[in-house]
Amino acid sequence: MNNYFLFGDIETGGLNGRLANGQLGMEYYPIFELAIVVTDKDLNQVGSALRVVVHQSDDIINHSSQWAIDAHTKSGLLDEVRSGVYSLVECEQQILDHLKAMGIAPYNRETKEGVIFAGNSIMFDRSYILCQMPRLHEFLHYRQLDISAIALAARAWAPELEKKAVGMKQYKHEALADIRESIAELKCYKDALFGGKG
Repeated sequence: MNNYFLFGDIETGGLNGRLANGQLGMEYYPIFELAIVVTDKDLNQVGSALRVVVHQSDDIINHSSQWAIDAHTKSGLLDEVRSGVYSLVECEQQILDHLKAMGIAPYNRETKEGVIFAGNSIMFDRSYILCQMPRLHEFLHYRQLDISAIALAARAWAPELEKKAVGMKQYKHEALADIRESIAELKCYKDALFGGKG
């Protein structure tokens, strides 16, 4: 079976819940950065990683929450966003082209082949994809592999495993760094729970 995991991470201007203005954060706040790493089912990286920075104007950046402005100013991301040259639509197309160049097709429900979104707390990332990048949303399986759910189960039933798996994480809020930490965490769970077998 030809399955892939697309580990994705998105840095945005805020959270995805309902705001005081009645809008949802995933519709209102801008996307600043997207990164993806594709793996096979054994969590071996396939092809190269991809990181794209979305150009946003200062007017749009200023729609962000204060936490996001502070964090992404400190990391230097907002400087990249201001000087970026690609719109969100162009960044979405780059991701789709990257997947197609690796021979990865949209998920096929009949053959159960294609690409499945994976990562930590990915309901957040997927909600932004759903609202702002509909073509990528359609490309992916409607189900997803959320490492956070495995971590919560381990916390309840195997706390030493959860402590080991998350012990090396640095929580940088930088998309590619966060993805690589997520893959390492999932490998730890995979080896402990499934004997490291594919």
